[in-house]
Amino acid sequence: MKPHWLSLSKIPRIFCARQHNYIPSNMTDKIMSLSEAAAQLPHIAQLLRSGAVVAVPTDTIYGVSCSVHCEQAIKRIHQLKGRPTNKPMAICLDEVDSIPYWCDTTGLPQGLLNALLPGPVTLLLPKHSRDPLNVHLNPDAHLVGVRVTDHGFVRDLCAALGRLKTNGFRSIGHPLVLTSANLSGDASALRIEEFSAIWPELDLIIDGGPISTCAKELARSGSTIVDLSSASKGLYHIVRNGSALNSTVQILEDGYGLRPYSDT
Repeated sequence: MKPHWLSLSKIPRIFCARQHNYIPSNMTDKIMSLSEAAAQLPHIAQLLRSGAVVAVPTDTIYGVSCSVHCEQAIKRIHQLKGRPTNKPMAICLDEVDSIPYWCDTTGLPQGLLNALLPGPVTLLLPKHSRDPLNVHLNPDAHLVGVRVTDHGFVRDLCAALGRLKTNGFRSIGHPLVLTSANLSGDASALRIEEFSAIWPELDLIIDGGPISTCAKELARSGSTIVDLSSASKGLYHIVRNGSALNSTVQILEDGYGLRPYSDT
């Protein structure tokens, strides 16, 4: 049976461990079941706000997450994955209605966001001219990848973060930075054991069990990534096929009359 090391009485241990760079000798001490984590959302949200890096299950694959406001945590994710800092990472929100605050949705067909999300889709949208995101997140990119996952725990965690004050005020939502839980170039993970190589660099691992919403190889392809920056012109571009290509294309073309274009 996994240790309940994140019970209410033991929450301070995590903060102490992070402050003193302590790594438990038994890596399973970092693992918490999904039901345990759901009962402790406010504490996990506080941990993320303090700069923690947490592995979470999503509706596609396991991901690594941190608060969008924590520069050091963003850097840690790049380092633990061996990921170039110029390779963009997505943000994840709890509600579709929060998206316009974090990226420019001007010109999108009415209802399109709600038709695609929540779901296994990442939408690429333009940054605002006054970008509210952390300047260290995707500094060279002009588009933002945004997700609203079809996974209740991840959305609830984003909502718990949103209830916390950051820099003295509450914003409209509090995004998680979200990327795949693997070393850059390795296969995506459908079970926590599949990314054990990066456990030492994580502060907490939420075990949601095996993720098997579709055929394994299709599931490992992650979310379908769609560039909607030209949607006002009636165009879209599939950046990555992902696990929801057919349903996404059907919504874009049959539901909203958008046409595909190539960036080559």
